[in-house]
Amino acid sequence: MSHKGLTMEQVSGIVKSIIFTNESNGYTVCEVRDGRKAYTLVGTMPMLMPGESITAMGEWTTHPEYGRQFAVFQCKRQAPTESEEIERYLSSGFIKGLGPSTARRIVEKFGKDTFAVIQSEPLRLTGIKGITPEKALAFGQAFSEHEAMRGMYMLVQKFGISSLYAAKIQKKFGDSAEREIRENPYRLMDPDIGLSFRTCDSIAMQLGIEPSSEFRLKSAIWYVLYNSVLNGHTYYPKDELIREARKLTGVPEELILNAFDALFLESSIHVERQHPDRVYIHYLFEAERYCARRLTTLNVFRDTSLADGLDEWLSDYERKNGIFLDENQKTAIETALKSGVTVITGGPGTGKTTIIKALIEIFEEHGIKVMLCAPTGRAAKRISETSGYEAKTVHRLLEVAYDIGQEDKAYFSRNEENPLDADAIIMDEASMIDIVIMSALLKAMKPGTRLILVGDADQLPSVGPGKVLSDIIESGAIPVVKLDRIFRQSEKSMITVNAHRINHGLEPIFCEDEGDFYFIPKRSPGETVKAVVELCARQIPERFGYDFMRDIQVLTPMRKGETGVNNLNTVLQQQFNPPCEGKPEKVAGGIAYRTGDRVMQIKNDYSRAWMHMDPQGNLEEGMGVYNGDTGIITYVDLKNRILTVKYDDRRICEYTFDSLDDLEHAYAITVHKSQGSEFPVVVIPLVNVPSMLVYRNLLYTAITRARELVVIVGDPGILRRMVENTNERERYSGLRERLCEQGILY
Repeated sequence: MSHKGLTMEQVSGIVKSIIFTNESNGYTVCEVRDGRKAYTLVGTMPMLMPGESITAMGEWTTHPEYGRQFAVFQCKRQAPTESEEIERYLSSGFIKGLGPSTARRIVEKFGKDTFAVIQSEPLRLTGIKGITPEKALAFGQAFSEHEAMRGMYMLVQKFGISSLYAAKIQKKFGDSAEREIRENPYRLMDPDIGLSFRTCDSIAMQLGIEPSSEFRLKSAIWYVLYNSVLNGHTYYPKDELIREARKLTGVPEELILNAFDALFLESSIHVERQHPDRVYIHYLFEAERYCARRLTTLNVFRDTSLADGLDEWLSDYERKNGIFLDENQKTAIETALKSGVTVITGGPGTGKTTIIKALIEIFEEHGIKVMLCAPTGRAAKRISETSGYEAKTVHRLLEVAYDIGQEDKAYFSRNEENPLDADAIIMDEASMIDIVIMSALLKAMKPGTRLILVGDADQLPSVGPGKVLSDIIESGAIPVVKLDRIFRQSEKSMITVNAHRINHGLEPIFCEDEGDFYFIPKRSPGETVKAVVELCARQIPERFGYDFMRDIQVLTPMRKGETGVNNLNTVLQQQFNPPCEGKPEKVAGGIAYRTGDRVMQIKNDYSRAWMHMDPQGNLEEGMGVYNGDTGIITYVDLKNRILTVKYDDRRICEYTFDSLDDLEHAYAITVHKSQGSEFPVVVIPLVNVPSMLVYRNLLYTAITRARELVVIVGDPGILRRMVENTNERERYSGLRERLCEQGILY
């Protein structure tokens, strides 16, 4: 037998010990014995266990340090049949609470039937001293789950899929995984799994699916459309969709058009009669259309009574609080009191929080129930601290629940049938809201509820699809008040001054000695990375007294490259939380997760349980962790395969090792991920930035994340180009036009 021109040999025996294993890719080093002979085997053998009988195909090699080894290309294995090996297998640690002594007693009682008993009749284990019914059932479940995952690892290996996806496929399809893959390998593109079209296509070709198959071509179209949503579009132009699908598949355009028509006829995609060039996924079309109609309906509501005597009230408010409201701020307050929907927009230091506080006080004095919210946990926490009023995330406001009949599918329990008990809703950081969440919020509002959207229209748009705030502003259909005055308390801050300079196309002014805004020129990525580490580890802490883990956040435009998130996190983790004896860590997907690591949740998980203990000792429990939430790993339990994260708002969550792809390090994060957050200090590397990311509002967003200090490190030319470039990547959205089409102008 041969493999890639090599003659393959065969080795059989019993696995005596696991020397090393990388759980992220299944690479394993183990000792195998065949009688008196002992061999060292190396290769991809995921979830290999001591006691197993294996037959491996491969070749003999010589390692310069470790000597003669057998490199495994294929591996068949069987569960142990001898009592000694069954005992070794059971006590290897994969079943919580089942140690060597318990394993020995189980094997002594059941012998070769041990595995069948544990898996199919676990309650028979209660005949052994020390095993309660609860323990017996837990042992049975753990054993079954382990065996299922072993089977899944072998399955993905069979189809040439990275073992990183095994747990996701197991969770999605369970025992029917192989059947599902054979019937439709493109199902592995499902967001819950996340394989690319090309990977699924490779499997499809192995299974004999024809390149011109309509089934394949529809999958390609859907893949392109779904990825457009990930890039922020609510719809995608038909011509671009067809062109990209054709490029993916390599078939004539006519075949792609036929597949497109088939998707349309089966209602898998939506195309409007008046806009035949726009292709939507149904739920985004419905969300966009609903937002336009509902915003228009809410805007019709006008009640001017709250504005009666406003001038006198504002004078008293200024005197009582020792503040000054300019005419724009007063106009914003008056507009919000008279209108059904109002947008208040302005840059840093323009008094948005002051307006929010005044509005809440007026509403409360008139007995109007008001709710304050923001798109992210950090943003909600910040507005709570600055305003003095409780704010919730939009997700928590809408109360996530689960439909047991729909595989525990999450939904918002606050909706048209169960609306929020609020007469006015104020949303801060409204530039971050996407079309789906906006639609959900509007569905939960009673007729006549006021909606006040507060945000900075010059920030980056939402991570999710759409550009809701800018579309509303540009439509002219909703009252908008723009704040442009920087108040005295902000004039001394060069962060605020430079934010406004950048927004007007002017280069920032840098401090030389004392100040809060600095630039360090560096030309190469390597020099830039060294400078970032030096700033975070020594210069900023020593000169300004800030602590890296508590106060300093590195923000970068991109993910890849030396100054991208991935590399910076590796370098900064090594600097601030290196491996050491006694500090447990779990390596998954090539990433080491250690106690003390700063991490971020990178997807919405409505089912993730959390608990929170307030300063008074009251325990609160709930569900839901969201994209962008950051915290610290407080505990890594290798035995039970879990780690614990304490989030910035003091929620505590447990993650199984199979779900670690929901987390990534957050020593450095992208500018996009920083939206809605605020940090005492921001360090921004700018070198070798891809042209698609060299634009003004990305730089503007980055520097406005800092409260007290900004340090930019990098290429002056890139900085200059970012200031000058207002042509960010186009985002396809139809909300502005839909609002205009409603035909109701204030």
